[in-house]
Amino acid sequence: MKSYQPKNKMALLIIAFFALLIMIPEQVSAQRFGHFSPPRPMPRPMPMPRPMPAPRPIPPGPRPIPPRPLPPPPHPYPHPYPYPRPLPPPFHPYPVPYPYIYHPFVPYYWGPTWYPIGFFAATLTTAAIVISVENNQYNYDDGVYYVKESSGYKVVPAPLGATISELPKGYVTINVSGTDYYYYGGTYYAKDSSKYKVVNAPVGAIVSHLPEGAEEKTIDGQKYMIYNNVYYQPISKDGQDSYVVVQGK
Repeated sequence: MKSYQPKNKMALLIIAFFALLIMIPEQVSAQRFGHFSPPRPMPRPMPMPRPMPAPRPIPPGPRPIPPRPLPPPPHPYPHPYPYPRPLPPPFHPYPVPYPYIYHPFVPYYWGPTWYPIGFFAATLTTAAIVISVENNQYNYDDGVYYVKESSGYKVVPAPLGATISELPKGYVTINVSGTDYYYYGGTYYAKDSSKYKVVNAPVGAIVSHLPEGAEEKTIDGQKYMIYNNVYYQPISKDGQDSYVVVQGK
């Protein structure tokens, strides 16, 4: 009986050879057969993050408005003299038999119901009356004259020719050249039938007090007081500081 071992060995070698070829990596096989696969592309590098831009500076705001200066302290009466005062007339004093004696001016107030020129009141008392002078309407209340405004009443100088039936409390009687005048709050009255009429200040009238609003003015080295365009010379009468009218309106 013939032996087939060599043929079997040859078959085994061939099978082993092909198995080895299968197990060789693809790249080695390619090298052996002269074929090269292209290299795999490298992954792209991650882009570097861009730096964040610096925040823009906030534009400066509007310049702060400086605070307004504080108003002056309040006046004893609201709205003192809110209108320009009239210029006094030229000074031509009437000679009076009293020497000039200067003394400081101290404004006088005629009780709680009297108010100086320029004072503003929102309402008037029920005792106020309406007075018509040369087609102009005034409100009168206890020696004080007002004109009507949109939001209240303003004190004004007593209009010449205004008549009242009763003098205000606190008036004083002044006799000048035999004629009696009645003085209250810087206003002069004269008897007119059964009433009292507002008149110009009589030259030579002596009063002890002038109201708030009188101004001091130096003329020829002497100081005079001017109130409602009337010039007063400071004097001393019976040891009391007084004023004499040296020039009316």
